Amino acid sequence: MTQPHASSLLGFSDGQIEALKWIALASMFLDHFGRHLLGWGQETWVFALGRIAFPLFALVLALNLSREGDRAARAARTARRLALWCAVSVLPSIWARGDPAVVNVLATLGLGAAMCWVLASPAPMVLRLAVCMAVAAASRWVEFGLPGAFLIPAIYLWCTQRQREAALLALVSFSLTVWLNASFGGWLGGLGTVAALPVAWSMSRLPVSVPRLQLAFYLVYPLHLSLIGALKASA
Repeated sequence: MTQPHASSLLGFSDGQIEALKWIALASMFLDHFGRHLLGWGQETWVFALGRIAFPLFALVLALNLSREGDRAARAARTARRLALWCAVSVLPSIWARGDPAVVNVLATLGLGAAMCWVLASPAPMVLRLAVCMAVAAASRWVEFGLPGAFLIPAIYLWCTQRQREAALLALVSFSLTVWLNASFGGWLGGLGTVAALPVAWSMSRLPVSVPRLQLAFYLVYPLHLSLIGALKASA
């Protein structure tokens, strides 16, 4: 079955969306290998460049969930898949980073997908409210917290409804993410997060066409953490 196009949501083609995902992965790899294997600190350019990754992941996920079709089913399926691979990545994450204070970023993306399901689903209000409360409670234990989890449904709403309120919510969530990264990595961390905006804008104007390799994204996340853990153990 042919994958539905993104309907030029926010001006991105399918190939540009996929390219953004791989730019985000490269940014994340640089950050993880630099900090967890080579010992670079948080107030360094390595951490700053790594901050580009999450806003791009959030954008890519929101755009893909915004495609035409049964959005509620797609969001539910994506949330389950992210939860599964998050669980698969827990031990590799501990091996690479030590005992982390928060669950890996796949959990944040999964919570965002769950919130998109809340927005798209015709399920009873009480069930959707329960999911919202669960997301709010769980966001304390994931990377980028509640602002990160809310950034995804905010972009999703912006794509599907074109509401100014959704754009404002996305801006607030993004600004809080900038502040959070700056609190850990200083002004470089904040600047690195803001850099995701010109990266995304530039990509929307470049004639790129990257084929979609969905499973590869889920595989390379635990694999790169396992590689870092193995290299640390053998050092």
